[in-house]
Amino acid sequence: MIVQCGENARLSLMHGIDLVADLVATTIGPAGRAVLSARNHTAPVLLRGGNAIANEVVVEGPGLRAGSIAMRQLASDVQATAGDGTSTALLLARALFHGASYGIHCGFSPVAVRQGIISHGEHVLAELAMATRPVTDGDALGIAVRAAGGDSDIGRIVQAAFVEAGPEGVVQVEAGHGREDDLDLRRGMTFTQGLLSANFATDPAGQVVELNKPLILLHQGPIDGFTDIARILEMIAQSGKELLIVADRFAPEAMATLVANRQTQGFRVTPMLAPGVGPWRALLLEDMAVATGATLVGATVGTALRQLRPDMLGRADLVTMTRQSTAVIGGKGEKSGILAHCDGIRLAIKRERYLAHDREQHQQRLARFQAGVARLRIGGDTPTVLASRQARATSAAAALRATSGGVIPGGAAALIHAGRRSVRFLPKDDLGRVTGVIFARALAAPMAALVENCGEDGRAVCHRLEMGAENQSYDVESRCAADADHLAIPASILTGALRAACAFAANMIGVEASVTK
Repeated sequence: MIVQCGENARLSLMHGIDLVADLVATTIGPAGRAVLSARNHTAPVLLRGGNAIANEVVVEGPGLRAGSIAMRQLASDVQATAGDGTSTALLLARALFHGASYGIHCGFSPVAVRQGIISHGEHVLAELAMATRPVTDGDALGIAVRAAGGDSDIGRIVQAAFVEAGPEGVVQVEAGHGREDDLDLRRGMTFTQGLLSANFATDPAGQVVELNKPLILLHQGPIDGFTDIARILEMIAQSGKELLIVADRFAPEAMATLVANRQTQGFRVTPMLAPGVGPWRALLLEDMAVATGATLVGATVGTALRQLRPDMLGRADLVTMTRQSTAVIGGKGEKSGILAHCDGIRLAIKRERYLAHDREQHQQRLARFQAGVARLRIGGDTPTVLASRQARATSAAAALRATSGGVIPGGAAALIHAGRRSVRFLPKDDLGRVTGVIFARALAAPMAALVENCGEDGRAVCHRLEMGAENQSYDVESRCAADADHLAIPASILTGALRAACAFAANMIGVEASVTK
């Protein structure tokens, strides 16, 4: 066991932090390169982006491992909350930690330095919030292209996917099966449950079912035998309508009954497995009930199939079912009920802002009501090219998803300008002056790395931005000064990265000893 105290503990921690930050700095921006990760028993992988690199770095040694793991956790937290901006957060965190160590060397206590970072960080965040404005179509395309590492083809198709999906739609980026990119938009209540048997198909090839203006029965639980569905078949025989039955499971006897009645009596009854797994299944069935106006049937909700009445069935304009998916289009649920249900889903999205998987599931639920789900399949000539293009498309999609909170003109230069405006809040004492130096250097770190990756002097460009007008930024691709409005960045990415970096530095500066096994 190795115990380090005082400055030695912080230096070891700093070396681990520097290692991750140095790797990330080489990949940031359109001119950034990749980090090659060699793995045992598999092909090497090209890594770009703070989260991917931080998750890959594993170093041994007193303090080094702790520093790298701390950076990994920071990147993971930023990825979960903002969806992007992990590279910016890691560079800001490293610079703030170095600056805080400088403050301690100047004779200030760690508590005073920590409080200065937290307090002034809030003032900078307030200045960024003041500069936020709504996103435009031009902003969206530029953000997508820059997030895709300057790949204009990827940026354009990702932006097109978001336009097709709508403001509250969902874009899913997947690996394709060929060289070309493909965009598939699905509107309505679309689920991944498909055709259970070719006997129910309505096309000669046995691949598709189309139900026109069908009734919809939603059953929570399995349907085990003929007695469960006898009343349903009797109702359908009397009405002459088509019916979609959704249940957790269909026993062989129930399936055989449905097939036999379709082949001999011509009953247009089609079974579908309930979407989702675990606790999500009940939520998705509830969504279908609200969208179609159906009443959920099942023991857990106090109803049974033998109590079924016609007014408990839902309705829709069209149901299409393939081998892979089912779409319920034109549900006849009450508008007021749908609006109230969507408001509840939005609250769930806010509540799960720290759980990326749960948040995305709720966003897909909302998209089925409000907009659509766009599936973007990325192609490539080789597996390596495909993986690289898919990673760029995923980054671009995350950046565009973050624009819902508005954008800030100037890109990374917005940090420099916000820092300059917030100087007026600093105390007029020695600690205030040191805090100002800490933030001036830290807020310039992301822009300096962007510029240096394109072969220019990062410190010189940052100095010109500090001395120049508020509406000026620097275009890395053209290597010249540019209007800040042409280089907008999602506000949630910038503010999320800075908030996380301030918290990271404030916590790490309190380290006085380390214990390593």
